[in-house]
Amino acid sequence: MKKSFSLTLIIILFIFSVKAQEPERNLLSIGVGVGVAGYNGELLGNSTESILSNTRPYYNLSIERRFGKILGIELGGMLGKLSYNENTLDTISYRNFESDIKQFGVNFIFNFDNDIIMKKQSPFSPYISAGVHLFNYSSSSDIKDENGINYHYWDDGSIRTLEQNSPDASYNTPRTKRDYTFETALETASTIVIPATFGLKWKISERAQGRIYGTYNFLFSDNIDNVTENEGNDHYFNTGFSLHYILMKKKIVEPKPNKINYDDIDFKKINRSDKDKDGVIDLKDDCLGTPWNAKVDKRGCPLDGDEDGVPDYMDQELNTAEGMNVDEVGHTITDSLLQARIEEKNRIVTERKTTFSEEATTETLDNIFADIKERLANSKISSKAIGANMPENLKAVDKDLDGLISTQEMQGAFDGFFEGTNSFSVNDLNKLLDYFFEQ
Repeated sequence: MKKSFSLTLIIILFIFSVKAQEPERNLLSIGVGVGVAGYNGELLGNSTESILSNTRPYYNLSIERRFGKILGIELGGMLGKLSYNENTLDTISYRNFESDIKQFGVNFIFNFDNDIIMKKQSPFSPYISAGVHLFNYSSSSDIKDENGINYHYWDDGSIRTLEQNSPDASYNTPRTKRDYTFETALETASTIVIPATFGLKWKISERAQGRIYGTYNFLFSDNIDNVTENEGNDHYFNTGFSLHYILMKKKIVEPKPNKINYDDIDFKKINRSDKDKDGVIDLKDDCLGTPWNAKVDKRGCPLDGDEDGVPDYMDQELNTAEGMNVDEVGHTITDSLLQARIEEKNRIVTERKTTFSEEATTETLDNIFADIKERLANSKISSKAIGANMPENLKAVDKDLDGLISTQEMQGAFDGFFEGTNSFSVNDLNKLLDYFFEQ
């Protein structure tokens, strides 16, 4: 017993001192359970009774620690009974025994909810285990009735107070009955047992588990039933249900974000920044991106002296009368201006038809684009002003962001349409052509 105690102490110290390989997956749980145990040995022989007819209850207690994704180590102990009452057709001895058993040891558990075979979050998951236990048994037999008289089994199936072949035996020999009190000690000893278990876990809640399981136990002794009729050892099985509470919950270590060092950042300079150089810092600028040559108010917005909606830096008519409609460069819209616009548009349409009635070469389109830029230069209208009125879906064509769509940019849009690298439709291409000539 001293050696067994020392072995158990070493196992306990090992389990609670070893550092896990993956600390975020460690679990420590405690469980209690109940079940029934059944004997399997020589007394079964040719018995007419089911192996389940002589089961007895047991109680167990366990504590398990899980290491990594797969392995768990469990310390467990159980208290219970094993019993059997022989009942065969070829004997009248009716041997029987009952044994108080105590079992304690270590199990190695293979968990299927390991994110390899099954997901860790699965509500149900199987497991298997095997271990080495110290097994203590104290067996006794029921061979006397409540009055201390031995049982004598007669051929007619009765139990009498005298042997059937005794000279004093007769039909009137008193009968007796078994009291199922196992009063006669047989053997008290210890041995080793190897338990092999298959079970199913049910995760009831975040910290509670239920388990049902079946275990077959291989004993290293043939004396638990006090019968040694063959060379094999006695065995027994047990099945049961247990509840487990998780004491150490799995901890997932989140990666710590990289610490940002703000020591080299000049926050005062950021607060004073003025990206559009209009004299109003960005924090107070309501019109970010004002051109460098535009005069602005205290809010950073371009001045519009005649309040016609066109900023002064773009306005080619700074003293527009109040309430008059203006074009994109601030000119008052008059009948003559409208007539000029109509004539210009007609000229463009005629030019387009004439151009595309011929073979529209790249050189032809380049010449048209050169005329557009020359016309803008003569009218003193900036390309940026033209670009401000460009349809939103065409702005992606203006690759150089100069406010104009060149021959190469238009051809690139057409190539992208046929190659499928842009989302233009045929209608978009028509609008692009119109805009190219109307610039």
